[in-house]
Amino acid sequence: MKITKSAILPSRIIALFGVAAVNLSFIASGQQPPPTAVPAQQPQVPNAPIQQPPNVPISPASILSPNIENRRLQRPSRTVRIKDVTFVEGERVNHVSGGGLVFGLSGTGARAQQTRVMARNYLERQGVYVPVVETINMSAVMVSGQIPPHARPGEKILVTVSVADDATSLRGGTLEGTVLRGIDDQIYAVASGPVIADGIAAQGNAASVTKNHPTVGVCEAIVEREIPCDQLCPNGIFHLVLRNKSFGTATAITNVLNRWLPGSSYALNQGTVAVRIPDSFRSAVTEFISIVGNIEITTDLPARVVINQKTGTIVFGHNVKLEPIVFASENLVISTSESPVASQPAPFSGGQTTVLPRTEIDLFESGGRYNLLPGGLAVGDLAAALNSLAVSPNTMVRIMTTLRNQGALNAELVIE
Repeated sequence: MKITKSAILPSRIIALFGVAAVNLSFIASGQQPPPTAVPAQQPQVPNAPIQQPPNVPISPASILSPNIENRRLQRPSRTVRIKDVTFVEGERVNHVSGGGLVFGLSGTGARAQQTRVMARNYLERQGVYVPVVETINMSAVMVSGQIPPHARPGEKILVTVSVADDATSLRGGTLEGTVLRGIDDQIYAVASGPVIADGIAAQGNAASVTKNHPTVGVCEAIVEREIPCDQLCPNGIFHLVLRNKSFGTATAITNVLNRWLPGSSYALNQGTVAVRIPDSFRSAVTEFISIVGNIEITTDLPARVVINQKTGTIVFGHNVKLEPIVFASENLVISTSESPVASQPAPFSGGQTTVLPRTEIDLFESGGRYNLLPGGLAVGDLAAALNSLAVSPNTMVRIMTTLRNQGALNAELVIE
């Protein structure tokens, strides 16, 4: 099917009209009518407080004013809050991990020798001596999780429990006490309790059925030690770290903060923005950071195409564009089949009947039609064009890689 530009990119004409409203009402007492607010003449800072006059200290009460709600109604389209695209430097999670045993499995445990040794050592530490340990109802597992910043001792977190041997399912099992260590080899949490596994596995002598991942589950852990954190603002300055590095987004954050508080922020690079804390907020740092996080900006996202070969998932950015191209793709199918034949010896020769292998290989080649894609295709048009060509995910990977190498794909290609 030939795809024409008129079919893919229909032209749209949008007319915008402005209407001016004039207040013709006058007060009988002779007073002047109140001035009409003209939003176009006011500096718009999305979801931010009104800028104070120079040399006037800014107080928490003046920032947390009712005007914030009015500005939320005037925010531009496709905006996000600063805290949704950044995080404060130093406010990070910490990875912990450890190894343990899961007991109580209903015949879905391990049969590996290393699991027997691990189970025997564990039972001996508990004062239980068993000459032969059957591990059909237990499994050796790896436990990993993340401790959020400022987690206090006694808090509960969720950790991931993964099979480390040949067990087929963790469903119904219980994790015994497993210490979780950080990269400094210190114990920061202890995991134990029932393991919740979403997957289901069942098997018989000649068949088996598996749904989702029964060898991975979740369990609770208790924080035993607080992880020390650096001082939030040692010099009256904190850093906002962008989750997606972009010069445009860093500049947008700097501009909107400087319109609110002149000279309060500057971009260190494409991934970090430094923000100074006003003197009036030195005793209310968390409140100031909360206000900054709720200010809305327009982000500058790069054009990107992400393809996951394992799941066949393809994600296009909204600003992915193509140059005019003509391409042809074809399918190559190789089929092999085995047809063994029996070789019979001659009568009275004393030979034996043997089976000789015979392999047949067939090659099928299909496709090869040319397809025209005009330039400037948006993501929706590109998806519609590829769907009309019945392109599979594997073929999509080859097409996108070729387009990138040829220079026709104006986007970053990420293949997972």
